[in-house]
Amino acid sequence: MNYQHQEIFVESRDRYGDRPPMEFCGSVFRGLTPMLGNSVRMALEGTSSSAGAPPAWLRRAADVRVVGVSGRDAATIFHVEAPPLGEAAKEVYLQDSLWETKPAESATAINVVARVFDDVARADTESGRYDRQLLNRIIHMRRLFDDRVVSIRLPAAKTGEGTLVTPQVVDSAMRLAHRTPQPRQIRLTGLLDMIRHSTRSFGLKLEDGAEVRGVLETTEQTEALKQFLGKKLLVLGRAVYRPSGKLLRIDAEGFETGEGQPVLFAKVPPPRETRPTPVRVKPSSHQRQGVPAFFGTWPGEETDEEFERMLVELRG
Repeated sequence: MNYQHQEIFVESRDRYGDRPPMEFCGSVFRGLTPMLGNSVRMALEGTSSSAGAPPAWLRRAADVRVVGVSGRDAATIFHVEAPPLGEAAKEVYLQDSLWETKPAESATAINVVARVFDDVARADTESGRYDRQLLNRIIHMRRLFDDRVVSIRLPAAKTGEGTLVTPQVVDSAMRLAHRTPQPRQIRLTGLLDMIRHSTRSFGLKLEDGAEVRGVLETTEQTEALKQFLGKKLLVLGRAVYRPSGKLLRIDAEGFETGEGQPVLFAKVPPPRETRPTPVRVKPSSHQRQGVPAFFGTWPGEETDEEFERMLVELRG
């Protein structure tokens, strides 16, 4: 398998240049290494994490080797080699992908990680390149920047200046994670339009023509799913949302025939909204009394004394 040479520029507060301490090198790679497999998996499977051992193609794709260290303008340059995804994950590229995030065959895991950081830096709430778990990976890099790192520059492609990762990108990841709705359990019916064994993914076409992408828990489930191809299917699982509130994917936990299912299951439910923090207004001489006053408050926020007083007013 061919490997591409790439460079990672790391600017440190102590300006280590071509003589970085081992501890510093270890901190940088501990922050970046988990991002490799998670980002590639997100791009090709639609989810950044999964139970069980990673597939062989993912281990090959994330196999990045350090081949040297140099310095330029006091920045430390890590010289690495990474395989192109078209070779490392050949079996995946032989099939059409369900995900719009599928990288070019010449791209490496380093390039894919750079694209994730790009979307997070731009606070792209519609991006399909990350989910909440991947955002948490970026947030965990906070200690790396709090320690000695000023910035990291990753090659986004073969040419160009690349992607600059700074503490501000970590801050953006925190804001996006806060905006991302919690997943919710759903039942969803639609026409099973596609199955991808290599990535455990499937496509569900809804009655309104929209296509929903889903991920199975295991590759074994793809065999059982084949009997429903081209037929109506009921998927039981979790709806995973983007920070915008739109659906990102369905994490399928089970499925059965969709024939005879209620119409209610034909639409993707919106994320559950959190109740806004109530704003307490101090009473004034112009406020209404009695029943009007009661219905002008947020129920459940009163003290026991206030509640008893309102009951007395209601009773007259």
